Amino acid sequence: MARSSDQRKEKPDASNSQPICRRRTVLRATGLGAALPIFGDVATAKESASEPPNERDEADTARPPTIHPHFGYSGTSDDEIPNRLEPDETVELHVDEDKIDDSNLPALTVEFGAFHFAPVGLHVDTGAIVEFDFNTPEHTATAYHPGQERQQRVPDGVPAFSSTVNEHHGFWLYRFEEEGVYDLFCAPHEWGGMGMRIVVGDDPGDVVRAPGRPPLPMTGALLGTGVDGDIGHPDMEPQNIVDNGPISGDDLGIDLEVTITAPSPT
Repeated sequence: MARSSDQRKEKPDASNSQPICRRRTVLRATGLGAALPIFGDVATAKESASEPPNERDEADTARPPTIHPHFGYSGTSDDEIPNRLEPDETVELHVDEDKIDDSNLPALTVEFGAFHFAPVGLHVDTGAIVEFDFNTPEHTATAYHPGQERQQRVPDGVPAFSSTVNEHHGFWLYRFEEEGVYDLFCAPHEWGGMGMRIVVGDDPGDVVRAPGRPPLPMTGALLGTGVDGDIGHPDMEPQNIVDNGPISGDDLGIDLEVTITAPSPT
């Protein structure tokens, strides 16, 4: 599978600053930060784009590529996806610079959707392989899981899986083996609303399966807080994703923004 040649660049991440989330003039929250986990021992792509297809097939047979249940399978922009790991669906990770206002630096105002998965709601069959395509860098696809000290928003028995922070136009593959709801977030940009929901199979079950730290407010508007039955925007209700997905974040009408300001000198 050939990789895209789109050259859009992402705004620098301001994860060390202090975001303020608000529904324009109503919703307000302070003191949010971005956590950036580090992962090791990631299964990586070895097939080069320069290898003839028949040589890649022979390599697949000699060293069968696998998708690790915790670390997935990563590749750079120069790598080819092995034939036996061809994805069933693709999710793109983007930055929309039109939704980022940097005219009042050091303050930076970010609208919901500036950092986003496309789509934000996806239905797949059990066992499907999903490719996460890093159209811009500095993202992750990370499960809400007690192993991340978060609510459990994946089926029982699923590990605390996550991609690494991949390069521009790198890719990450994950196989969704268990039926149910999988809520994911981008670790560097959760404060900016970057989350998504994948529903595997036709019997979603519960969204939140164990307590823990909920999504940050901007992403909570999309995926819900998990408190008092809040599972997010009505269009993100799992059965709606099964019946009507995929769901685009642009169609949800979530009117939120976050302002990041430089820390004050002491």
